[in-house]
Amino acid sequence: MVKISPTTYAHDDLEISTAQIDPRRWMPVGEKAWSLPLLFDRNAGSWVSQLRVEGEGTVERHRHANAVMGYTLDGTWGYRERDWVMRAGSFIWEPAGDIHTLYVHPEQGKMTALFHVYGPLIYLDQNDTVIDYDDVFVRIEKYAKYCRECGLGEDIVRSLIR
Repeated sequence: MVKISPTTYAHDDLEISTAQIDPRRWMPVGEKAWSLPLLFDRNAGSWVSQLRVEGEGTVERHRHANAVMGYTLDGTWGYRERDWVMRAGSFIWEPAGDIHTLYVHPEQGKMTALFHVYGPLIYLDQNDTVIDYDDVFVRIEKYAKYCRECGLGEDIVRSLIR
């Protein structure tokens, strides 16, 4: 993927300007959280998306089967299990197997970050018991269902699949 500007991404024939995108493309993933899928790579089992949270919130405790890379576009966030805070311009590489609970840091009370997730995302309870998971195929299906329900249709989803 080639970064064109802070809000435009291109890959082969896929170009997305997130600054001018139809707001319906942001799929709700919680009470105050939305995901904007940018790419689904079925062959590599990965996906790229932006996560936006308005207000303080928490993403369920989870671990990744493979490494994850993220870049903070706006706001502040961190992991409850760590003592650092990510701010706009911060890059993170998470090793496979790391267990963490993402939260929006109260400093700004919001966040937007770009994540490239390789492999499954496994949700855990406090006893490290698996309670749910996402992988590229589950993500594609969830986004396709959402796009059908909000009137966007599935062509958008197909255009993001590689």
